Order: sequence, then structure tokens, then C-alpha cells
Amino acid sequence: MLLLGNLQREAGACINSGFHSQLEKDVLHYLLKGNQPIIFALARELKERIEPELLKPLEEGRMLIISPFDKSVKRVTEHTAEMRNKMMIKLADKITVGYSSEGRKLNALLKNTAKEIIIIT
Repeated sequence: MLLLGNLQREAGACINSGFHSQLEKDVLHYLLKGNQPIIFALARELKERIEPELLKPLEEGRMLIISPFDKSVKRVTEHTAEMRNKMMIKLADKITVGYSSEGRKLNALLKNTAKEIIIIT
């Protein structure tokens, strides 16, 4: 996954992720060293406090933080993650998934899209 993140960074590809898991956070760390656009999609309300490492890419206009939820949604749940994932699928031109196993909700969402999908296992 980190190799894929580095390849996407070098290619200048826009990355759209929730950056929720530790591995995704590690990928974000490497992406922030590049110049490619990043969309940080939250499964809860928008952040009230922005982490210091996100300020520069936000100020440069190469990072966008988005959420489909209002201020009443304070915590990430299975439902909010699913809604966020649906939003990210709609926004994406191509979809690359670092890991998904059979029977997971993400697999069901991906089966309902006609977009190009790459699953790395």
C-alpha cells in the first residue's frame, strides 16, 4: 500500500481517501511530501481543529477536506463510513482499494459500480 501511495504521489494522481486506518495514515504521511492533490473524506462532521501537517497542503490549495455530514455527526460508525465510501466512489474516476475481503460492505459497494477497480491484497 505504501508503494502504491508513493507511485501515485510521483504520478501526481489525485488521491481520495478517508485516511482512517493506521496504514492509510502512513500513506497520507508520504503523500504530504509530494505535490499531488489530496481529497480527505471524513465519515463524520468536518474537523474543527486541523492537524498541523495538513495546514500547508490546505493553504497551497492541493488538499480538500470533505464530509457528507453536518455537525451533528460526531463519531465514525459503520453507517457513516459506508455513506462516506459511497461519496468517494461517486467522486472517483478509478478506484484502488488496499484491502477488502469477501462479505465486506465495501465489496458490495464496489460490485455496484461500473468504474475501474483495482483491489490489492
